[in-house]
Amino acid sequence: MEKLLLVNAEEWLFRRGYSTPEKKYMNPDGTATSRVFKLRPKDNGRLSVDVKSLTSTHQAIQDPKKYFLFEIHNAKVISLGLATFHDPLPDGSNEAHAFISGMQQDDEITPGLLAKNSRRVYLN
Repeated sequence: MEKLLLVNAEEWLFRRGYSTPEKKYMNPDGTATSRVFKLRPKDNGRLSVDVKSLTSTHQAIQDPKKYFLFEIHNAKVISLGLATFHDPLPDGSNEAHAFISGMQQDDEITPGLLAKNSRRVYLN
C-alpha cells in the first residue's frame, strides 16, 4: 500500500492546458476554462499537477508551444473539499508531481470552480 503525503495548504500548484485554439483550454481573456481541470478517463480520478515550490515554470510547462500554464493555491483546492497528494514519478523524472483527488469524472461544477480560482502563469 502506497503512503501518500498531503501537500501543504500554503503551496501553489501548476496545471498545464493545451494551447491550441480548437481544444478550448483558455478563454479569450486569458483565464483557464474548466477543461484544464476536468478529469479524463485515463486519469483514474487523479488530476495531475506540479507543486510550484519543487519545480520551475519551464519544467512544469514542458513544451510552451503546446501548452499554457496555470497556477492555483492549494488552499482553494482544499476549500472545495478536495485533497492534493505529493506523488513523485517513480522513474525520477518529476519530483514535483502531485495529484488532486476527490473529483468524479462526470463532475461538471468542480473543474469550473478550480478554473475560476486559477490564474495564468507567463514564462520569463
